Amino acid sequence: MKDYLVYLIQWIEQQRQDHNALGYVVGISGGIDSAVVSHLLMRTGSPVQGLLLPSTTTSTQDVEDAKLVAKSAKCPLLTLPITPLYECFMDSMSPLFNQNAQRQVVINGNVQARLRMLALYAYAQSHQAIVVGTDNAAEWFTGYFTKFGDGGVDIAPLLALRKEQVYELATLLNVPQQILIKSPSAGLWEGQTDEQEMGVTYQEIDAFLRGDPISAQGRKQIDFWHQRSHHKRRLPASPVKPKLP
Repeated sequence: MKDYLVYLIQWIEQQRQDHNALGYVVGISGGIDSAVVSHLLMRTGSPVQGLLLPSTTTSTQDVEDAKLVAKSAKCPLLTLPITPLYECFMDSMSPLFNQNAQRQVVINGNVQARLRMLALYAYAQSHQAIVVGTDNAAEWFTGYFTKFGDGGVDIAPLLALRKEQVYELATLLNVPQQILIKSPSAGLWEGQTDEQEMGVTYQEIDAFLRGDPISAQGRKQIDFWHQRSHHKRRLPASPVKPKLP
């Protein structure tokens, strides 16, 4: 993994050069994935800006953890709450929403994720930076990300890594122990965790991605999330070109 760490830093910097960008911008949530990405970016030697974009569902602990991550990585951090923007959007756009729709809390969380994407790209365009994603292989396969939210990025350096490999990198990068031991959460509601919502552990998802046997229930959940999220991993569908005379 040490060799891959060196490769990954070089790959990230090559992507910046290929994009003709001056630096990077990343959302820092206080979780393991954004912590690893922040540390990787700071090792490139190019300008990096971290954004902490909390909402009403962001816990005080996550805010403190995000600040700890930025401090440990020596990454500049801007804290800009999205709550006023979110509340204004939900109020002014209320006719768009079906109040009887299932999983309202997820719909609300996806709106917040997309507002964060807007903030990241507003910074990126203004500062000639590229938006760096934090999703990993387990999240990508299960579709556990918001389409055009945290999935709306320029590069995704962790996309080839299982969750367990992200933790390996975190140890090599000296990510604070406090971040290593916390339960992964998208922060969609108070007390929410990724594994609780998906109904399967990252350990089983990683085992599946390695090709190892897992429980029937774990396989059922992974298949469920993978099948329903194909649209997230595809470019927009388009018809064939017309046959012109």
